Amino acid sequence: MTIRRPAVAGLALGAILLAGGCGSDDSGNSSSGTQTSAAPVATTTTAAAAGPAEELQAAYAKFADTPVKFKLTSIGGIGGTGAIDAKARTSEFTTDMGSSGSMLTRQVGNDLYVKAEGQLASAVGGAEGKWMHIDVSHVPDSSPISAKNTDPAGTAKLITTASGLTKTGEHAFKGTVDVTKSPSMNAAALKALGAKAKAVPFTAETDDQGNLTKFSMNLESIAPGAGETTATYSDWGAPVDVQAPPAAEVVDMPAKFRKAMGA
Repeated sequence: MTIRRPAVAGLALGAILLAGGCGSDDSGNSSSGTQTSAAPVATTTTAAAAGPAEELQAAYAKFADTPVKFKLTSIGGIGGTGAIDAKARTSEFTTDMGSSGSMLTRQVGNDLYVKAEGQLASAVGGAEGKWMHIDVSHVPDSSPISAKNTDPAGTAKLITTASGLTKTGEHAFKGTVDVTKSPSMNAAALKALGAKAKAVPFTAETDDQGNLTKFSMNLESIAPGAGETTATYSDWGAPVDVQAPPAAEVVDMPAKFRKAMGA
């Protein structure tokens, strides 16, 4: 199956949201964070005996209370950069859609700010040059701008669908995941993948502290033209400073944009 260009764009954007976990956690949950890495002997023994699935789940779980920066790359120049502190409920993310424009999001507590630029802004009814504000409580889980929809913990749950999971090195993993279980994948992307969406090949890497450093999905292997989507993660534990935009640059999110985003 060869995917036409519009489908590729939708597929890549969905995969970026999926791999990146690019929103912040609005659950308010917290845990002991990276301090648990200084574990007693008994815990170390348990970790050594853990299988690949448990290791990856533990790595993804760190998104819930440890700040991190990330970079995403995909086909056709589509990509993004961002940072998140789920415990503080702050995040920022810039999605680059190539010639189509870009979308910037910031979340500070219950406040979500979105700015669309270029052709993308006019296509989805964005207020040009302005940050569009909405309370996260008014954004349903099904929306692509929903914090829950792009919460890194959601990606952690996706790992539970992994099959054929094996280690290819001390900190390297491979297997397949069922992306139909992710709310971030839109209908067009899932239609393009068909039944193969239930077994998308992926690879992942961690560092010596068990932090996730790389996550890649090889969509090309099951849908020619879809390419590979890769997320890299860095600066685990470094403070993430996200501020609300100046009031003069903020407007209420227009109804047309909310409709386009399903909000």
